[in-house]
Amino acid sequence: MKNYPLLLLLFCCTLFFTACSSDDDDSPSKEDMLKNKRWQITAASAAVPFFGSVDFYANLKDCQRDNYFEFQANGVLLINEGATKCTALSPQQVQGSWSLNGDIMTIQGLGATLGLPSDKLEIKLTDLSSTSLTGEFSLDYNGLPVTVKVTMRTM
Repeated sequence: MKNYPLLLLLFCCTLFFTACSSDDDDSPSKEDMLKNKRWQITAASAAVPFFGSVDFYANLKDCQRDNYFEFQANGVLLINEGATKCTALSPQQVQGSWSLNGDIMTIQGLGATLGLPSDKLEIKLTDLSSTSLTGEFSLDYNGLPVTVKVTMRTM
């Protein structure tokens, strides 16, 4: 009879140590951190040969700063004009596509909307959490190689 409390304690300890595994990973995937949130650009700069760094975000109008991106689960990317539109005739939102392969996010179908010379954009994610993302991409602009860095936060 005296061994029952000791056996119960031993059983509880065994159950505790086997139930908690060090390989359990409850952190969300990169896709889950991106999906179904409203992302707004908070910084955008470009490294341009002969000109150095250019702060594009400082030159955005208020009607551009309130725009946001939504990465949806089915690979659809929506860009919404936000509360204010720069041009009354512009659609409230436009649709493109996105995919993620490792740290490379590919955005397609929105080049003209974003004012880019290419309709396909590959962004290397350098920092990603459930509330912020920073990425870099390169493009050729009038024969010059340009590296753009963009930072976004959830709304």
